[in-house]
Amino acid sequence: ALLARRATSSVRQGESDGKLRRRRTNDNEYSSSTQDEIAQKFFLPSSSLEEIDMRKLIMEMNVASMSFMTDSPTKRPTMRPTISPTPAPSGKPSKSPTMEPTMEPTGMPSVSTQPTQTDCDNPGTCQNRLREQIYQVSERVGTVPTLDDPNSPQSKAGDWIIEECDASVPIDPCTESQILLNEQRYALAVMYFSLGGDEWNAGANPKLEDDAPVGTWLSGLNYCDWGSEVSGTGGSYKQLVCDEFGNVLNLNLQSNNMVGEIPPEIGVLVYMTSYISFFNAQTGPIPTSLGLITQLQTFDVESNNMNGPLFQSDYVGGPNGLKNVVNWRSSLNNFDGTIPAEIGEWTKIQNLWFADNQLAGTIPTEIGNLENMGAFLFYKNQIKGTIPTEIGNMNVLTWIDMEDNEIVGTIPESFYTNLDLEEVILKSNAISGSLSPSIGDLTRVATFWASFNQISGEIPTQFGKLLNIEELELQYNRLTGTLPSEFGNMESIEFLSTEFNGITGPIPPQLFSVNLAAMRILYLNNNELTGPVPENYGTSPRLKDLWLNDNQLTGTLPIIAEGEFLFLEELLVQNNDLTGVVDESVCLIRNNTIPGGNLGVFHADCQPPEGGGAPQIQCSCCTACFV
Repeated sequence: ALLARRATSSVRQGESDGKLRRRRTNDNEYSSSTQDEIAQKFFLPSSSLEEIDMRKLIMEMNVASMSFMTDSPTKRPTMRPTISPTPAPSGKPSKSPTMEPTMEPTGMPSVSTQPTQTDCDNPGTCQNRLREQIYQVSERVGTVPTLDDPNSPQSKAGDWIIEECDASVPIDPCTESQILLNEQRYALAVMYFSLGGDEWNAGANPKLEDDAPVGTWLSGLNYCDWGSEVSGTGGSYKQLVCDEFGNVLNLNLQSNNMVGEIPPEIGVLVYMTSYISFFNAQTGPIPTSLGLITQLQTFDVESNNMNGPLFQSDYVGGPNGLKNVVNWRSSLNNFDGTIPAEIGEWTKIQNLWFADNQLAGTIPTEIGNLENMGAFLFYKNQIKGTIPTEIGNMNVLTWIDMEDNEIVGTIPESFYTNLDLEEVILKSNAISGSLSPSIGDLTRVATFWASFNQISGEIPTQFGKLLNIEELELQYNRLTGTLPSEFGNMESIEFLSTEFNGITGPIPPQLFSVNLAAMRILYLNNNELTGPVPENYGTSPRLKDLWLNDNQLTGTLPIIAEGEFLFLEELLVQNNDLTGVVDESVCLIRNNTIPGGNLGVFHADCQPPEGGGAPQIQCSCCTACFV
């Protein structure tokens, strides 16, 4: 049911940062030793500074007209630092230069926090430029420490993309228009390694074959050709879709045997409008870098094993929060936290699903700001408090499901102003008060489940206006009064249950009218109903289950005409005050007769009392007898 109403998001294009300049992190969360080690691997030369012949170094810089660098870079960047000269040297050079330098060196060079410029014609430039871009990406999403772990997805992705410098058509790390595309290529590679890409159902490339066919990830092809054409829920789809400029727009990796955490590098895909990965085994939290994808419209991670706070301030609320979200589907995971008031800033949201998680707290009043909300599903959490009156502001709400929470208080009158409601699931809470006559205004409702609550008062006769209702669950409440005869107007009803209440009075014969041709299940048991079983009870065309047990019904079970109750499978009338003999017409619809019917469960008070004597009902075809 959760996947029945998936919406297709529109494509939008956002802005990106194409700058080449790297910023050194000063973040306090990294120790000084970690910073020094990373700086050594990304900025400092392999030899110590004391061993450098400074005059020779400067001459070489002048002659080559480029920054000093190694001819064969290692796996890690080894870009040389720039030199900050003083007017006169503070120490004597080790030997005389062969030509006069244009500037005089200092005795000890200083290390620049910015990278040196590199000549793109130099053989080592490609690898150094890519390392530079990888470092910049890592700073942006907070994964710099992972670069020092050769087993991390980031290191594996870095090694893979750097090897493309030696490809027959090498990667271009210098053209400005290619920089963002290289970052996206790297981010996709990190996702592949982080989410167990070698075992994916579609797109796997365990041998990292450069000449793998279209639809294979980490091939030498343009990454826009990595996406396989897959047949899945709702038809065929492509795993990866780009725009005309090569920016990733959509990732649809549903049901793809993905195992692992979504890496922070997902935040590099700043043009992405849709990320879909339901029915996988993703773990861990939602990366806070999700907030960088300002154009994101659909985020669907249903049916995974993810955890952590569901709504984080990095992407919910504030100037940097997501503002274009239309579909947020995160049900069937292990997320926790609360629903923040800032959720009210997601004013474009149409589907907000986070059912079957571990969220607590209350529903904020700001939920009323979501006037475009069509489906609000948060069943099976630990949400407390009342239903806010502002919920009536959701002008296009069609589906709300809050089953199995800890909601208290009454159903606000404003709730009934959501005239587009079709699915209303309120069951298994602690809702009290009565049902409003305004229920009759919800003429589009097909499902109304309010069972297992503390609702009291009489059942409004206005239910008879709900001509489209198919399922009505009112069982296990504190309802009183009588069954409305107007129930007979609910011509689409298939399932009706009022069991375990305090309802009194007779059973309306309108419940068995041929007008209710769709009725399959009728549970009226465990109330205080009186009077006889209606004579027309056999005329219900497709009735399958009829439970009338544990009431105060009197009289004799009526006979049924030939051709009636052809679909009846369960008839429960025990624990009443019925008397007499069960007519042979009823026994003829048992499933053990010829030609027989479908009745397989028939309970009545046909057990003789312990002290002896005749049973309350004489029945030759009952499947179970009660006293």
